[in-house]
Amino acid sequence: MTKLTRYLHNAYSKPLYHRPFVCDGRPETCNVIVIGENPATKMEDTDWWSFWDDDTGFDFKKFEAEYKQSRLQRGKKSDFSPTRKRLNILRESGLRPLETNAFLNERPNGHGQGVSSRQLLPTLIASLPQLVGVIAHGEHAKNSLESLTLPSHLRVYRGRHFRLETFSNVEVLAQEFLALTL
Repeated sequence: MTKLTRYLHNAYSKPLYHRPFVCDGRPETCNVIVIGENPATKMEDTDWWSFWDDDTGFDFKKFEAEYKQSRLQRGKKSDFSPTRKRLNILRESGLRPLETNAFLNERPNGHGQGVSSRQLLPTLIASLPQLVGVIAHGEHAKNSLESLTLPSHLRVYRGRHFRLETFSNVEVLAQEFLALTL
């Protein structure tokens, strides 16, 4: 069991109806952390642990299928939120993002009095050996980044919320971060 896996088991009880992070496979293979404000799509009846396996990590395909189903059941017009569409641009570019938020729980009207990820963020940053950068989008994400001590080699992007960014701006950002992984 990795140090990060032990941390997760100690820090988060089962079932867990918050979303500490989302990635594809083992977090240790991720090369960029994307910090948003809070998960926008409500999945409050879904146990985060149902996507986690101690050996293989996070099952992104299973998460994405349940995410889409949750949105469609709520009458959303699209199976992806504007933010998720932009996060997928990062993934499709070849980056291996670990997505997390300043607040671990979704709120109907934004972050509200959410569950903070202040304890989680330093652990994630310290646990990702391939990490080249951090993207903080939105005011709450940028504020939570200010409280962290980041390794000097990391490229840091602080910007407006992804839902406000054009697809082409996110594509350029993805290419900038991807160049750091080569």
